[in-house]
Amino acid sequence: MVLRYHFYIFVNIYKLFTGNTMKRLFNIITLSLSLAFAQDAASVASVQFDGTGLSDLETKTIYNYFMGELEKASDNPIQAQESVDQAVATLDLVTADCYKKDCLAAAQEAVASNVLLAGTLKFAKNKYRVKVYKMDTSNPGKVKSYKIRYKGDTDGFITELEILAWKIMGKEVPGRLNAKRKPNQESLFEQIAENPWAQRGAVLAVAGLGASSYLKNTAGASESQKRIDDLKKNDPNNIGISAHESSRDGAKSTAMLSLGVTVGSLAYGYFTGVFSEE
Repeated sequence: MVLRYHFYIFVNIYKLFTGNTMKRLFNIITLSLSLAFAQDAASVASVQFDGTGLSDLETKTIYNYFMGELEKASDNPIQAQESVDQAVATLDLVTADCYKKDCLAAAQEAVASNVLLAGTLKFAKNKYRVKVYKMDTSNPGKVKSYKIRYKGDTDGFITELEILAWKIMGKEVPGRLNAKRKPNQESLFEQIAENPWAQRGAVLAVAGLGASSYLKNTAGASESQKRIDDLKKNDPNNIGISAHESSRDGAKSTAMLSLGVTVGSLAYGYFTGVFSEE
């Protein structure tokens, strides 16, 4: 019985390595290895920009210019746009416009890419704004952002966007693009007003003034209270008590108002992203 069993195994092994069975096995192994290498190959996936102030067609057209240069700048293959859009369609990145690290990481996992790009495109008051977020498996857990703010005609903005594609991929910008650049028509005041550091400085300055006023008036109210206590010890009916009470109450009111300004300015900075902008 044992000999018959061993003979059966031998016959099946022989069949496996001869004839059509061996060819089929070889094809299966080759296909499996090809799929494995294809999955492991480095790739770049870009989610179409979320547009505001532009039609869907305008947003897509501008985005296509960006993708055209991205393909030239990337050493790795770019995933098909339709496949990427389908993979992330139900994720918070798209449904909730969430560009936090967790949302971007979920999208990168869904498309199985080494590099994921996603961002926003806004147009208002003749000014274009773009912010692109990048996640790279070579720098896990980190999100890098790139920004453009451009005031001028569409051609000038598209050139800046094409240049951005090369910068995102860490490549030197081609001379043909630098030669096409048009001056940004933003005024100096606009550049300062929209500079993240200027915004932070303004918020912190207001908060600082409020905090300083709060401390000063709190100390003043405390000093007035001491004067009131001293006067009451010597003469409860002293006419100066009323004046000090008015001074104390006024200082307290100003202190509370100053505290509100401090808290309000810091809250504004937090909820509008002034302190989180790069």
